[in-house]
Amino acid sequence: MEISVIASGSNGNCCLVEKKDAAVLVDAGKSGILIEQRMKKLGKSLENVDAIIITHSHHDHISGAGVISRRFNIPIYMSKQTFLESRFKIGNADIRQFKGSFRIKSLEIKPIPTSHNVHSTGFKINDFGIFTDTGIATKEMEKILPGLKAVLLESNHDIDMLINGFYPPYLKQWILSEKGHLNNIDASTLIQNQGKNLQLALLGHLSGNNNSPEIVRKTFEILVKRKIDSSVLSREKESGTWKI
Repeated sequence: MEISVIASGSNGNCCLVEKKDAAVLVDAGKSGILIEQRMKKLGKSLENVDAIIITHSHHDHISGAGVISRRFNIPIYMSKQTFLESRFKIGNADIRQFKGSFRIKSLEIKPIPTSHNVHSTGFKINDFGIFTDTGIATKEMEKILPGLKAVLLESNHDIDMLINGFYPPYLKQWILSEKGHLNNIDASTLIQNQGKNLQLALLGHLSGNNNSPEIVRKTFEILVKRKIDSSVLSREKESGTWKI
């Protein structure tokens, strides 16, 4: 299986997951044109994508979904709650609602609840898990992690940078809450404690104002004691492709 990160950050998210006979986009939070351009740089094509699966209704996860769906005739999969929250933003498209696990050819996709200020899920896709936009590691995330070979996990902010930064108090409180975003320490601790079989850890969805790749990397190296291939994902460009 191959994982290609097209975009990851509070400014847009999109991840391509592929096997020989199947390909899905997890979120499409950049413009259709930009996603297409970045995929081409990685040797990938939207013409080969079988489905777009959506984690939640925020703009940085759905902004390009409708355009891509209509242009390339790709169905969009989302929960009923996310459909109700995003249908007018996405527009006319082939939208299919999931209630539980579903398959896209050889990819077995299982929604995993996350904790955000709108209805949100991560996904277990075969041996890969993707979890962003969650204020805490949910019980379901903790339960699923030991069985994964690879994970893309939110490492959104450094607590000290956020507390001492310029955001207004209400915004700081939300980000730090159980319905906000996962901080660097909690992300790396989760990988150390629950990711016993992980071969690859991708740390993403970084804040542009309250984090830095260097701090994410340092926190991970201090807290994660096992040897795991890891990478901090870029906010500004495609990050690359990994095989598991």
